[in-house]
Amino acid sequence: MKNYRFTGPPPPGSIEPADPVVSELQQIQNTLLSILRKTDFGKDYEAALAAADQATATAQLIGAITERLESAAAAKTMADGARSNASTPIYVIAFKDHTIEAATAYWTDGPMLHYMTRQGAHVQVRLDLVDRDLSIRLNRANNLEFRLPE
Repeated sequence: MKNYRFTGPPPPGSIEPADPVVSELQQIQNTLLSILRKTDFGKDYEAALAAADQATATAQLIGAITERLESAAAAKTMADGARSNASTPIYVIAFKDHTIEAATAYWTDGPMLHYMTRQGAHVQVRLDLVDRDLSIRLNRANNLEFRLPE
């Protein structure tokens, strides 16, 4: 028992409740599979075929419902993410090689500019590669203040 430790219950909200329809279908599936296990295929061939057919249909229905529930949850998550991204300011950083990057945050460290992309990646570039004037104008057009040291 030295290697075991009690971790306690899962944190609230980490386990999502099962959909009642899926739970009921899983009970039906378990009953059908139990019937199939107990069936003597030599004597009751038609009942075994009917139970196998029903078990297959139930498994497909469980899969279809679960897929719909997961896609609805994914769509909700994406919508929530889009709403949270809408409130985050997006800075525009223009470079002298005529490329433009979007950043959710930026800071300087000596001769380096650090910024976070919208995907969450940390990027660092030399300040002398940044087109300061264009970056300031583009951010001012979005009502954002963009400052870089000289």
